[in-house]
Amino acid sequence: MVRQSSFILLLLLASFSVYSQENVKVSALDNSRWAFSGDNTLCSIEHEIKGFGIAKLIAEAGEELRLELKSNEITNLTVLHSVYEISPVWKSNNAKFIDSLGDANNSNATGEIIVNKAGAIFERLKSGSWIKVIINAGRQLNDEIVLSNINFEAPAEAFVACRNSLIPVNYQQIRNNVFYFDSGSSDVSKNSHRTLMGIAEFVSATQSISKILVDGYSDSQGRTGVKLRMSRERAEEVASLLIEYGIPRSMLQIRSHGDRYPVEDNAEAAGRQKNRRVSVRLIKKSVVGRS
Repeated sequence: MVRQSSFILLLLLASFSVYSQENVKVSALDNSRWAFSGDNTLCSIEHEIKGFGIAKLIAEAGEELRLELKSNEITNLTVLHSVYEISPVWKSNNAKFIDSLGDANNSNATGEIIVNKAGAIFERLKSGSWIKVIINAGRQLNDEIVLSNINFEAPAEAFVACRNSLIPVNYQQIRNNVFYFDSGSSDVSKNSHRTLMGIAEFVSATQSISKILVDGYSDSQGRTGVKLRMSRERAEEVASLLIEYGIPRSMLQIRSHGDRYPVEDNAEAAGRQKNRRVSVRLIKKSVVGRS
């Protein structure tokens, strides 16, 4: 089996070398696997590439699909050169440049290249094509990373089903929210209602939040007692809506600050508008002691 796998890999490399002057990294046909994992916040399928590392397609709640390439060979000099849709090796070569991808960035610390807006890569693999990713790490020759779609169909179906069940937002998008109020009012706007519903849905769906901090503020207009009362009423109104949408009261920590901690100059109307606010911050459960 080892000899057969090595022979197939050599055939693959030879096939690519006919039309490539690059260092080709590709898994042998009989060793090509895609593995799916996911939940309601993140879905992924990953593919091990012999002699390189891992390619992973990731769909995260509230984000567009991205491609992550992870390898010890990736350094701060590594850049993405281009991405192509190519035919499987048993067909005649028909390489097509994919120009609908997003920006790419790399991290020397994690050994990753991340290609954003990579939905086209997934769709090409799903339709039967292979993908060729060309990168350069500051050397004379490029590295050619080949993603085959062998054994891709079943994990891809699970990936699509997972994407369809993702919640609307992720933690980074919803961890800090600010809601603004008219002068002398504690009424919450319709748009703010929708955001609060999204917060409640996220907390319920993920079970990863330990507490929610609700802090009310006022502008500098009025007496001290009035400013404290308004900031408290605003915070309590936001908290009551979170409870109405399903957040347990025990998770909420409600505080009022009056006109302390302004974020803008109270001398201007626009500044006072920014200071009449309630902030809602989500605190994750501690992971200390977990493996």
